[in-house]
Amino acid sequence: MHNLLSTLKWTLITAMILLWLGLCLMNREEVCSLVIIPGYLAFQRVPLSVTLIFPLLVAFVVFTVVGMLDQVDHFLQARELKKRIRDLEQEVTQLRNLPIRESLLSQRTLQEENRT
Repeated sequence: MHNLLSTLKWTLITAMILLWLGLCLMNREEVCSLVIIPGYLAFQRVPLSVTLIFPLLVAFVVFTVVGMLDQVDHFLQARELKKRIRDLEQEVTQLRNLPIRESLLSQRTLQEENRT
């Protein structure tokens, strides 16, 4: 399943790049205005290829940051779960040895009673 999703992802990326290249080649001489923040950040004569790629780059940056934050979250959860597993294993070990300790304690008390 992972291999299929990886193949699908790279197929979509390749298709998007080819689509962008095709649009750029068909509209080589076209220029347009690009407004990023109305009233503050606007460019008047921008090639159409730049206008087409700009939203893709913004989306790439945003999803990269979101992916990194997601990876950090998974790392922290995995670390927390490993600690919980270690604590539970330690508790199981203590409980497993509990009857032995109790029997040893009861034997010691019997031996002490017999000595007196």
